[in-house]
This record gives sequence, structure tokens and C-alpha cells, in this order.
Amino acid sequence: MVLVTHDPSRQSCQGSDSASLIASVRCAIASEVPFAVTNLSYRVLGDSIVIEGNVIKRSNAELIHRIAEDIAGHGRVILGVGGINL
Repeated sequence: MVLVTHDPSRQSCQGSDSASLIASVRCAIASEVPFAVTNLSYRVLGDSIVIEGNVIKRSNAELIHRIAEDIAGHGRVILGVGGINL
């Protein structure tokens, strides 16, 4: 698996950079979490990645946020999740 970290200095190729960022975050989350993540959606807003959906526990949301920040960078993840035990 190849993970592409976010590089905000690459202004001339935002479309491909955004697509690779989403693909990298989605792949990392799917491979590292012990629960299903098929109900999450991903998009880029400015230089941040937005992840929305539902999770069962707060710890699941925190794990998703940590994994995404490892790739996108600190402060570049917007997590909008709801769930049963948040």
C-alpha cells in the first residue's frame, strides 16, 4: 500500500492531490480499524479532509481521527460522525 501525505504546497495539481489524499486516508482507515467503515464518506474542503458517517463508540471515532491525521496532518481533519454511544 502506498500512502500519500498531504502537501499543501502542491497548488498546481489540487485535483489529483485531493483524490490521492482521500484514497490514502480511506485505505488506511479500512485496513487499520477492527470494525466496518463502509458507512463513512470522505471529501476535501480547502486543505482539510472531511470524514462523515456513523460509528458505534467514541473510541472508534477517535481512532479514525488519529489515523486520518497521521496522513493528512495535524489540524487538517474534520470529523462529523454520529453514533450509538458517543
